[in-house]
Amino acid sequence: MKGKKLFMLLSALSPEEFGLLGKAANSPLLNTNSRVAALYDYLHPFYPSFSGQGLEDGEVFSRLFPDEKYNDYKLRRLLSALSALVEQFLVYLEVRREESETPLLLIRAMGRRNLFGLFERKSLEVLEALESSPYRDLDYYRRKVEVFTNYYFHPFTDKRSIEPARLQDLVNDMDYRYALEMYRLGNELRNRERIFSEQYRLTGIDAMASQYGEGILSENPIFRTYRSLLLAYQDEKNPKLFKELKHNFVSHVDKMRRDDLSLLFQQLLNYTVRRINQGDSAYYREALSLYRMGLESDWLIDGGRMSEATFSNIVMVSCEEGAYEWAHDFMGKYESFLDEENREDTIAHCHSLWHYFQGQHDEALQILASHRFSGPFQPSSRMTAIRILFEQFFTDESYFSLLLSQVRAFEKFLSRDHSLSKDRSLLHKNTLSLLRRVAIAVSRREPLEEVKAWALAELEAGQAFILRNWLQERIRQLTD
Repeated sequence: MKGKKLFMLLSALSPEEFGLLGKAANSPLLNTNSRVAALYDYLHPFYPSFSGQGLEDGEVFSRLFPDEKYNDYKLRRLLSALSALVEQFLVYLEVRREESETPLLLIRAMGRRNLFGLFERKSLEVLEALESSPYRDLDYYRRKVEVFTNYYFHPFTDKRSIEPARLQDLVNDMDYRYALEMYRLGNELRNRERIFSEQYRLTGIDAMASQYGEGILSENPIFRTYRSLLLAYQDEKNPKLFKELKHNFVSHVDKMRRDDLSLLFQQLLNYTVRRINQGDSAYYREALSLYRMGLESDWLIDGGRMSEATFSNIVMVSCEEGAYEWAHDFMGKYESFLDEENREDTIAHCHSLWHYFQGQHDEALQILASHRFSGPFQPSSRMTAIRILFEQFFTDESYFSLLLSQVRAFEKFLSRDHSLSKDRSLLHKNTLSLLRRVAIAVSRREPLEEVKAWALAELEAGQAFILRNWLQERIRQLTD
């Protein structure tokens, strides 16, 4: 059927919302087209999958227009009309969900009508309520500036009655709103620079981090936390800056709303992961501490789901720290939060990692060999198997042929597969190349000190590698 967009919109509704949509379709306030209501009624049994017989274009048209010959244009218009109603309904749901938006909308409505007395009273009530709020974040400054500017610039407002201090507060609030927006954007762009190898000129934003400023710029915990994040980006190798950032975040969690908490928490995690990837193993402990905090505070689950990457990272980091029992309990407790489509792959790979980190190589390889991983999990599962074989080769050279065959097979896979980005694929290829050359050199009985020296030099030469910490550690063990 042609209604792909319509079905996407309808499937996004909860059962309660979908039922409420039926009332909207039959309300003359929102819909006066009886055919739209009839289309909703016809589609009702197909919710939420909207699949199966009865959804063919001709079948739907004949049910809604029983006395007419099929008209493609008329069917498309009807589908579009119901889509428009669903979109309007989604806006209504958002307004209902965002209770804090209701007073602002009411003020705007009163301001456009001959209701200045009510408009003035409601504006002052909202401003007073904002002042009593415990938060001084971007949302607070946006609302305060909007309400006060609407009030001040209303043609009936007696501007002579406005005290200069209130106007100065307005100017300050606009500055604070701008500063917070710049901090949030600046930190996000600095984060993108490291993920996507992009470059941005942030002269004004970086200048904001050079000094605290006065008043709220130094006293407000959200300003201070965003500023410490920006400073940490400017000198990521300085552990004092990370400690200051983490202290500011942890100390002021109760003064932040969900959006700031989620953004700053994710940035903290990204920071620790980057430091780990750059060879600083001390950040495994920091990452595990953050993940535990995120689990306790329910920051790692969104819409009843935990991402595969988050789940896998938690298992890996906890195993790196030797917290095997905790990792095992975590997997059992949280596996139901994984998306069903990727759940079996994620659990199989994480259990293989759990065995691997405890030195149970045969058990880990058995899981990797017996489970048929889907495409997205091929790189991680193949690389885990190669890690294990490389370590086994160190103690038993009979693994040499199997190791090389797995490396070559993975390299062929990477040359054919395009699901990984070029940068990510290059990380794997660099690691595979170095692993292969080290294994060949060892099998040829080349002096281990020389192999160790040139391999470590190559790791430090500027190329990027996947599993850099592990690779560096294993190469250093060549002469142990």
